[in-house]
Amino acid sequence: MREYAVITGAAILTIGIALWVINVRVAKAPDGTTACTQEAKLCPDSSAVGRTGPNCEFAACPEATATSTTEGGGGSILPYTSGVRGTVSLGPTCPVMREPPDPQCADKAYATAVLVYRAGAKVPFIIGNSGVDGAFAFSLPPGLYTLSVGGDKTLPRCAGADVTVAPSGYTTATISCDTGIR
Repeated sequence: MREYAVITGAAILTIGIALWVINVRVAKAPDGTTACTQEAKLCPDSSAVGRTGPNCEFAACPEATATSTTEGGGGSILPYTSGVRGTVSLGPTCPVMREPPDPQCADKAYATAVLVYRAGAKVPFIIGNSGVDGAFAFSLPPGLYTLSVGGDKTLPRCAGADVTVAPSGYTTATISCDTGIR
C-alpha cells in the first residue's frame, strides 16, 4: 500500500511540473493575448530565432544563402560569392637593372600580412596572409575596400590598392612592394 502511495505521489508531482512548464512557456499577456518566453533557438547559420505564434513555437531558421549588402551596411555572416584576390610581389631584387633584364632579378612573390579595410575605416575588416607564392583571396560583401600590406616597417614599402567588390565575382588586385635596393 505504501508503494502505491509513493508511485501516485510521484505521478502527481510529474504532472504538476509538466503543467507548470506548459504554463511558463505559454502565458497570458495583460491584454489577454498569448505571451511567449524569451528563449532563443540557435540556427545552423549562427543566427538565433525566438518563439512566435499561438503555441509559442520557434520561428523558422533563415535559408542558408549568401546575401548582398548595401554600401556601408552590415550583411550576412555566410560566405560571400564576391571578394578580392590577387598577388603581392617584392622588387627590385638586384642592385642594378640590366638590359636585357636578368631573369634572376625579376620581382619575387612576397608572403606577408594583408589587411583589408572598408573604405574610410581605421580598423581592418579582415586580416589575412599572402602565401609563399604571394597569392591571397578574401570573400567579402560588396563595397569599397582598401588593401594594405605589412606592418609599420620602413622597408619594404608596399603600395596599397583600392578595390570595388561587386555583388558577385572576385576583383583582382596586384600589390607591389619596393625593397629599397638601388
